[in-house]
Amino acid sequence: MIEEQKPKSLDIERRVEISLAVQRYLRAAERFEAASNEFNESCQAIRQALPRESRFVANISHQHFLVTSDQEGNFEVESVDTV
Repeated sequence: MIEEQKPKSLDIERRVEISLAVQRYLRAAERFEAASNEFNESCQAIRQALPRESRFVANISHQHFLVTSDQEGNFEVESVDTV
């Protein structure tokens, strides 16, 4: 015969701790989803904007980045120290 285990009752402090942890997780998951969507949209925008098979240095906010793209629309953006 299988015995059923009754859940242990939790004191109020432990329940509050769990509730706060779940809330934090849910907020983080929401921010992660938003950031993921923004990243995917920005990747699509850069694929559409970049000329195919290109390589150039971009100056963004006083920082330099080597930008390369291939024929299929793949791209890479690398930080460079000096130009």
